[in-house]
Amino acid sequence: MTSQYEMQFPFTTKKEILYWETRYIESQSEKRQHREQAVIDMKENVKARQTRETSSGYLEIAELRMMGHWKHYTLPSKIDKNPPGHVEKITAEAFSLDDDWEKLKKLISYYRGLHGVRQSVASVILHLYDAKKYPILDHHALRSVGIKEEYAYGPEYPFWQEYVDLCRAKAKCYDVSMRTLDRALWKYSESGAAAYFKVIADETLLLELARRGYDPSKLRNRNLIR
Repeated sequence: MTSQYEMQFPFTTKKEILYWETRYIESQSEKRQHREQAVIDMKENVKARQTRETSSGYLEIAELRMMGHWKHYTLPSKIDKNPPGHVEKITAEAFSLDDDWEKLKKLISYYRGLHGVRQSVASVILHLYDAKKYPILDHHALRSVGIKEEYAYGPEYPFWQEYVDLCRAKAKCYDVSMRTLDRALWKYSESGAAAYFKVIADETLLLELARRGYDPSKLRNRNLIR
């Protein structure tokens, strides 16, 4: 099948990916860093339940509330509309599925999944807590691979599968974790680099300037690039 999406991976070396991940970490406040680490650490809770109670593990509603707060996508009031045991049931069922598209659908409220969870939050759940490797559907990360804004929160099959396959392949190729790759893609676009790379012919030059401390989003204002 010919894809209607033209994804273009912006990095050519592992060093570039690690560079942008470092930029991501450095730009986060201490509070944000602690909050992110807290939601990452919750994966140990899922693993513990996987061995004790269910073959797939699951998230509890309080954990989902923390995760939603970290990403600023979901209000606690929306998550709290889930009836008792619903979050545990749906996340356990999603983690136990093999099909990547069905996993995502299982979590989304539109498909009778979790209240307050749309595509972006569903991808965060899979990214952080599923045994398989998944990227996050964030408009910054998607812009970094050339995906238009309108696709950021309305993924369809085969878009989701193609994006998953791309990120898995690149993470494996450059020997980085999916979390490292996601941070790099997010920061690359958020900094403005994704937009400027489209109009700069010599990408190597721009990368070298960025490594020397110039913010790619401000290069034009500094008259470094005309």
